[in-house]
Amino acid sequence: MRTFRSLAIIPAAALLLLAACGDDTTASSGPDSSGETAATTSDPSDLTTVAPVVTVAPVTTLEVTVPETAVDGPVQIDVVVGLDSGPDRVVPVKVGSDVTLNITNPNAADEFHVHGIELEQAADAGVMITMNFTIDAPGTYEVESHITDGVLLVIEAT
Repeated sequence: MRTFRSLAIIPAAALLLLAACGDDTTASSGPDSSGETAATTSDPSDLTTVAPVVTVAPVTTLEVTVPETAVDGPVQIDVVVGLDSGPDRVVPVKVGSDVTLNITNPNAADEFHVHGIELEQAADAGVMITMNFTIDAPGTYEVESHITDGVLLVIEAT
C-alpha cells in the first residue's frame, strides 16, 4: 500500500506541471514591419507570471519478507522503528525456537520490551540492540517501545 500511495504523487505532479505550462497567449514571435523578429504579448503582466516549481522526492520502498508459516530452527527478526515496524507485522515461529531479535530506532533513544518473555533493553538512537530468547509456550508476544508504547511487531508462536 505504501508503494501505491507514493507512486500516485508522480502523475499528480506531472499534471500540475502541464497545467502550468499550457498558456500560449502570453508571447509570440514573428517579423515586425522592419522585417526584424520581435516578441509581442497581449498583456505585459503575463511575462512576470512564474509557474510553480514542484519537486518530487525519490520513492524508497522496503520489501519485508515474512514467512506465512512458522519455520523450524532458529529465527532472526530485524526491525527498524518507523520503517518496517507496526502492530500489523506478525512473525510466526514454532514453540521451542531460539529467537534473535535485532531492533534499531534511527531517530531516538528508546527502550524495548518483549511481553511474555519479560525481557527489556535500552538503546541509543541509531544503535542496534540484540535480544536472544527462546519461545517456550504457544501464544502471541508483543514487542513494544517503552518510550512510545508503540507495538513494533507481534511474534506468534504455534
